[in-house]
Amino acid sequence: MNFKNFSPSRSSIREANDHLQALYKRVSDLEQTVKDQAESMIKKDEQMQTALKQVSLQKDKEITELRRTLESSEAHVQRLLASQREKDAQIANLQHKCQLLEDICQSKPMLENLLATIEKAENFKTSVSPNISPDRSLSNSPDEQTSDIVQSNIRHFSISDSDPDPSDGGKSS
Repeated sequence: MNFKNFSPSRSSIREANDHLQALYKRVSDLEQTVKDQAESMIKKDEQMQTALKQVSLQKDKEITELRRTLESSEAHVQRLLASQREKDAQIANLQHKCQLLEDICQSKPMLENLLATIEKAENFKTSVSPNISPDRSLSNSPDEQTSDIVQSNIRHFSISDSDPDPSDGGKSS
């Protein structure tokens, strides 16, 4: 085929022009679609960034509130632990007092006997005539010997932390 002598017909030129027009229109529509989608994506991106900032701010607020709550809880735990230590000390003190009371209760019969002996000794003192001075070297009476023993025990009797426990036979723990 010889292209030099080829001359297109009017109808083929019109068809070609119509086709080019349709292509230009299609390209223009596609460019507008791309432009619209780009604008839409930019808007969505801005919305997402705004939402992300809000989420980040909310997260920071929640973290701050949780830290405050944690610090408050830790302070409360420390107060409870201090209270527990104080109550444990009170319990130990009360247990010690309870043990002392149990020891006293166990020693009650012996103490009652001692008090009865002291009362006898005091009755004996008051019944002795004030005009007569008892001479220990002349005394052979069993009552006077008992009185001497009681007086000796009274002089050496005291209650203190350093005294031996009567329930352990005079041995210190």
